[in-house]
Amino acid sequence: MITYDLNKVKDYQKLYRALGALGETKRDPNLDSVWFVSTSYTPEQASDHIRSATDSDDTHFVCRIRSGESAGWMNKDVWSWIQSHE
Repeated sequence: MITYDLNKVKDYQKLYRALGALGETKRDPNLDSVWFVSTSYTPEQASDHIRSATDSDDTHFVCRIRSGESAGWMNKDVWSWIQSHE
């Protein structure tokens, strides 16, 4: 899971291309700055990759979701996607 905040310069298309290059992605339309990514990258590698597409004042967080170690309220298709990519 990757979440981010772009601050002064908001080049979302550049960031979206970088996120898509990590692997297969899924988003919940109600969570604007959260992406679920199925990737072979480690969280550190994904973070470095995202960093190359953002400015020095932007922030992001990357974590690996483990089976049975997540909860929340989102669209059912997002939960199905997460479960199929564990």
